[in-house]
Amino acid sequence: MKRTRWKIIFWIGFIFILISGLCGCADLFPSRTVQDQGTGTRQPVSTSYRFEDIPLPPEMTLNRKESFVYESKEIKTGFLVYEGKGEIGKLSNFFMQQMPNHQWRLLSSFELHNVMFTFIKEGWCSIIYILPQEGEAKRIEIRFGPIEKRPFAPSKN
Repeated sequence: MKRTRWKIIFWIGFIFILISGLCGCADLFPSRTVQDQGTGTRQPVSTSYRFEDIPLPPEMTLNRKESFVYESKEIKTGFLVYEGKGEIGKLSNFFMQQMPNHQWRLLSSFELHNVMFTFIKEGWCSIIYILPQEGEAKRIEIRFGPIEKRPFAPSKN
């Protein structure tokens, strides 16, 4: 009797874990299609490789192989890679001028052979790298994601 009870508990737990795993991992496979419950037609699940509040120089193109975006109902975060031609100074000026138009505030910048900007806005952070490549080619890496509203504890002076 005791052994049968443990078998039942084991199988119920196993089935629960199996069902939870299958349902919980559905968002990890963006190339799959989901069936529309109402019509029975299939619609692709797509992720936008664009963060609408971050302006981009027109001469840059997205490198989809190296870019990654995770998006759910609660969060959007990612790493975007753009490549193209341009001068580092002009690309740097583009972000310095355009980011404030989208309510981004410069938190820090570092410029030597490449450029690194950190911008913040209410609840969000974006780090932008501008990297020289061979010849006139440039690479822009953009990391973005949510931050806590109060990342630092108030100082006690």
